[in-house]
Amino acid sequence: MSARVTLRSKSLCFKAERRLIALVLVVSCVLPINVAVAGGPQTPSCGTYKVLKNETIAGQAFPKGNYVLHALGVPCNKVIGEKGLFAQFLSLPDNATLPKPWIYLAGAVGAPKFSAGQGIGFRAQRISP
Repeated sequence: MSARVTLRSKSLCFKAERRLIALVLVVSCVLPINVAVAGGPQTPSCGTYKVLKNETIAGQAFPKGNYVLHALGVPCNKVIGEKGLFAQFLSLPDNATLPKPWIYLAGAVGAPKFSAGQGIGFRAQRISP
């Protein structure tokens, strides 16, 4: 009788595991992907910006060189150019806080990222010295 009980409990565990895996798959297909967590840029680049000398934004080093900028939820013309957000942030004193509502995402994977809320931000990735 104990062999039957063991087999039945193993069968129930296997069925529960399959149901859990199916549930996770269904939920992951239905829920939208949060682009801020999704890893890489999901939009075409806004273009490149040349940083002429070593700079610091919110304590983060930006060595001189060419950077490609990607924007999300903000128009490219607000991010790039002499009057764009990236240029404004570069002109701030080295350890100055960013203007509200902007924050630097220190824990972000990949290129440095700046955010003004969920789904609004940009990233700057150095592509050449």
